[in-house]
This record gives sequence, structure tokens and C-alpha cells, in this order.
Amino acid sequence: MVSQANGIQIKPFAAFTAESLFGADITRLLGREQLPMVGCDHVRIPQGAALAPHLHEASASFIYILAGAALLTSDDTDYPVRPGDTIYIPPGVSHGFRTPDQEVVLLSVQSPPIYPEDGAPDIKFPTRSGATL
Repeated sequence: MVSQANGIQIKPFAAFTAESLFGADITRLLGREQLPMVGCDHVRIPQGAALAPHLHEASASFIYILAGAALLTSDDTDYPVRPGDTIYIPPGVSHGFRTPDQEVVLLSVQSPPIYPEDGAPDIKFPTRSGATL
């Protein structure tokens, strides 16, 4: 990492660690010391995988598709997404991704962060009855 006297930080992507969570490889790019109320994640969902429909009770999300393609599922409807597409998801709205033909790589920005450093992630998976796990 390169730090400048004025507070600018430059860190190569290879310096971050990815975690496999919920069918996706998630790399947290932003820490609390930088922007405490914003989460920023690089997400890769491999071809043939899925990030099951889920919701974030408190977090709003903005997603930018960087590469690949996927089907975004919301309210039992599939929407194809590809590079350059942007997606805004308000808190409490169910959404998921499937990658039947190719992997997808996206940038996810949330407020407040979905993955807080001091608690459980804000992610709930609805059951068939509508309850969340």
C-alpha cells in the first residue's frame, strides 16, 4: 500500500483477501477507518452458481456490473444484467443472482455496510413461507 502525507491510500487488488460466502467470492475493499457508513465489495459469482434470493433489512445497495453476465432475480422475475448496468436495491427488497452461462463480476456499494466489522452480516434468506433465516 502506498500512503501519502495527505491521507491518500493506494492499494492493489491483490493485497485484499477474498472470502467465499453464500456462493460468491467477496472481497471487502473498504474498511471502517475509511468510510464508516459505506461498504464496498468486489463480488465474483462463478458460472453455474447462484447467490440465492436474500434481503438486507437495513442496507441499501448500489451494484455496478463490471464483467460477465447474470440473471438478477427480484419478486420472482429474472432480469438479465451485463457490464455497465447499474442496480439500486432499497432495504428490505429480495434479490439474488444466477450465472447459468458465464461468471459475473460486480462492485457492490452499501450503506450501512452489509458486512459490519463488529457484528453479524445484514443478510437474510427468505423461506418458502416468507419468513427469513
